[in-house]
Amino acid sequence: MSTFTQDLMEGETVVQRAHVSWVIYFPALLVAVLAAAASGALLAQGPDARDAARYVGPILGLGALYLALSAWVRRGSARFAVTNKRVFIRYGLVRQRSTEILLSQVEGIAVTQGPWARLFNYGTVVIEGTGGDAEPYHRIAAPLAFRRTVQEQIERYNQRGSGRADSPAGTPAPAPDRYAELLKLDGLKQKGILTPEEFEREKRRVLEG
Repeated sequence: MSTFTQDLMEGETVVQRAHVSWVIYFPALLVAVLAAAASGALLAQGPDARDAARYVGPILGLGALYLALSAWVRRGSARFAVTNKRVFIRYGLVRQRSTEILLSQVEGIAVTQGPWARLFNYGTVVIEGTGGDAEPYHRIAAPLAFRRTVQEQIERYNQRGSGRADSPAGTPAPAPDRYAELLKLDGLKQKGILTPEEFEREKRRVLEG
């Protein structure tokens, strides 16, 4: 399970984390209750039904265990974090998929919640922006708090940028953010706007600049 600590840049700190809601255990819980109810009902029917209960209960119990383990792996391998510079999204245990979006590249973050989602405080989160895939991430716990944190960090980031723009005359301009440029180039390559050869050429230009 990633803690993101090893990936932080100099001066970067994690502000808030998020994870998949515990509601993903509901299917396993439902099957377990069904297994108990079916076994109890069969045991009350007579000798022939008791023989069937010996098979129905364990089979449904194994199904519940499988669903619970799958939910546990998914919940444990999915991680979301907001830093003072970026938004991290990590999915997968064996085959990990990672998305990192700079705050300056986030154009919007949408949260969708139905009645049950509002009741149990989970929802679907979609982050839109340069370098982002705008993919929906389902059943995220406390999604409104996560969105609020992202929006607050974007505002603070913009305020820091305004402070640099208003620096006194004669103050040397800050060094270009090479990491941001490389992320932007990688996003253009993923979308097919840049060919691999163009990407490598632009990458060398940024690193040598």
